[in-house]
Amino acid sequence: MQHRDHRTSMVDSIHQRSPGPGTSVTPIGRGGGSQTGRVEQQGWVVNWDDFLFDAATDTGMRRMNNQDSHAIVRASTQDAWQTRGHLFMVADGMGAHAVGELASKLACDNIPHNYRKSKGVTATEAIVKAYKEVGGLIHGKATANKEFHGMGTTCSTLILLPEGALLAHVGDSRVYRIRKETIEQFSFDHSLVWELVRRKHLNPDQASRAVPRNVITRSLGPDPNVEVDIEGPLPVEQGDVFLLCSDGLSGPVTDPELGVFAANFQPSDACQYVLQLANLRGGYDNITVVMLRIGQWAEPGTDEHAALNGRALQQVASNQGWKSKLTGMLSRKSAKPAIEPPTPHRTASCLITEEIISQLDADVKKSQDMAVAQTWSLDWTKFAEARRIFTEARATSNLRTALKSLGEQIVMLGIAGRLHKKAVN
Repeated sequence: MQHRDHRTSMVDSIHQRSPGPGTSVTPIGRGGGSQTGRVEQQGWVVNWDDFLFDAATDTGMRRMNNQDSHAIVRASTQDAWQTRGHLFMVADGMGAHAVGELASKLACDNIPHNYRKSKGVTATEAIVKAYKEVGGLIHGKATANKEFHGMGTTCSTLILLPEGALLAHVGDSRVYRIRKETIEQFSFDHSLVWELVRRKHLNPDQASRAVPRNVITRSLGPDPNVEVDIEGPLPVEQGDVFLLCSDGLSGPVTDPELGVFAANFQPSDACQYVLQLANLRGGYDNITVVMLRIGQWAEPGTDEHAALNGRALQQVASNQGWKSKLTGMLSRKSAKPAIEPPTPHRTASCLITEEIISQLDADVKKSQDMAVAQTWSLDWTKFAEARRIFTEARATSNLRTALKSLGEQIVMLGIAGRLHKKAVN
């Protein structure tokens, strides 16, 4: 078991906050198991280039250096896509000084490389092998040099394959899927809080109040034979969004808020909205987010959006026709059934509600007051225009436009706040 004191050797990463409005905590009795094989898709075939992605990282408002790392490695050919897919990763290092930064960088540099060079094994076997190799590498450095004592890192990986999304996970950085109006957490937090709840020693509310918030139970480095959780492959549908993040984001920003931004905006905008929201709420830790949207993006209400929806419906119909023919052929054979996809550990509604709008508006007003009092450098004309758009949209119940305007205000204030803090320090 490990404590993490500002990313020291024993990790502080649970942030098992109260679930928040609309959140249901799935019984944390599953620890995440190894599953292999293909999963039948729900009306969508994953294409190797039909997705959008983006990432953002920040030191936050309190730390001097960034111990988070992330990696995005796209398959360079269709052959590579068929066997190894595209890889997305977030790692959150721990250890004094620059040790945690080194640990997370070692993970993000070496795991993708080791995973891709594995031959003659499945994607699941390759990613588990890569995790263990890099865990051993970090452990070796930590034991060989006393200055590296306690070095380790969380590591969460999503691999987008033709058959779906494969997850590999150690620690408490998180992997979510946002589908329609629901956000689902598929990674298990390897924290003392979650372990006590899983073993039914405490309920979630009791654990979040009584258990220290700086204890995790599994990471790469301290244990050279660390167990790697594998989930999936998860079925993938048009419009699905996958979100990977460090606890510097999932701590201050609730699941419904993460989901509502990811579901309603393209990744490049949504990443900035949630990252700067975490900063406005204190930015107590390093913040990293990687976001992946299946299919293309067009602004809702435009002709392009209508055309995209039409093409998506045509592809779903085509896929279902193809699947029906294949099912007919397989029904005459004794084929093994597809593996049942895993269920999420937590789910929450991510509808745009007045409650979410009100909370975000309160955050903006609080930061606006601080910006005025501390004379932050801000384009106040642009900010006033965003406030006007927000007020009009909210008055006419156009909540998506109101949310977009709030996101833009959050980014303006977040950037200005960071610059101000840097100037005064």
